[in-house]
Amino acid sequence: MAKINKQGAEGAGTIEATIQKKKINVSEAIVREVLSLGDQPHHPTSYNQTRVLAALQKMSYEGGYPTVLKKLFPPYWRLLVHFFLQCIAENKGGFDQLNKTQMSALVALVNEWDFNFSTFIFDNMKKMLKDPKRKIFMLYPRFIQMSLDNKYPELVKGPNYINLKPMGPSCFENACKIKRAKHHNFKGKFALEKHGRFADVVPAAPVAPVPPVAPTPPQINAQIAEEHDVQLMQKVQQVTGNEDEIEVLGSESETSSSEEETDSESEVEIVMSDKEEDAVRKPVPLTSENLAALLLSLKGGDGNPPSVSTTIV
Repeated sequence: MAKINKQGAEGAGTIEATIQKKKINVSEAIVREVLSLGDQPHHPTSYNQTRVLAALQKMSYEGGYPTVLKKLFPPYWRLLVHFFLQCIAENKGGFDQLNKTQMSALVALVNEWDFNFSTFIFDNMKKMLKDPKRKIFMLYPRFIQMSLDNKYPELVKGPNYINLKPMGPSCFENACKIKRAKHHNFKGKFALEKHGRFADVVPAAPVAPVPPVAPTPPQINAQIAEEHDVQLMQKVQQVTGNEDEIEVLGSESETSSSEEETDSESEVEIVMSDKEEDAVRKPVPLTSENLAALLLSLKGGDGNPPSVSTTIV
């Protein structure tokens, strides 16, 4: 059996129970942590009448205050009010009107005002435990199960559990259905204004494509590449220098050998030319045989006879 401990959670109160012989505590801080509603402990839980009426007028509401009727909202806002009553409100039945606290929570949700939804939910949990009919009714079973799964994962889920029915077609049919009566019918007196968190989404202007920019190589990589190139060039120069030396030595040896061959050839040529010159300049004795051969050569040739020095013997 669950009970309220008013001294728990530093005076804020906790809901205590024993499940599977284990003591369970649920507090406002746990609800805020598990549900992550984005509120803070110092946020308000109600707004004054002037501010709420201004928000209702902006929502094109055609009824009075403090009792706010769901059917006097335009269809756009009526659907939101319907799901707010189904999911967050503490109503046991009669999902057709909102009280002051519920209306403060609704306008805060629409206009993105600060509101302490965790306190709103936890206070409604405690309110139900004070009801003499609490044995047959418990608020927010889904939120309680989320808190147990987060803080007490060692609990074993047995076959005895509450079968939570999802929102079926009847839920949406009731949201659209309007009960005709002699009074309090929505007439559409005011123009619909979508604002706040539920305003129309304006599509963003298309952004011109930016041409891709070639990536700039890092300076460190460039320095490393330069050092590598320098080392490579040094190695190439060393190898090239050795080859040049070999070529120079080879060319020098070839030059020396060619010079020696040239000298020997020139010496041979010089020797041969001296012999020929001596042979030519040596006087030929004039005999009858030589004279006959000379005359024959002059008779058959067209040119001038060679000049030879002759000696008459």
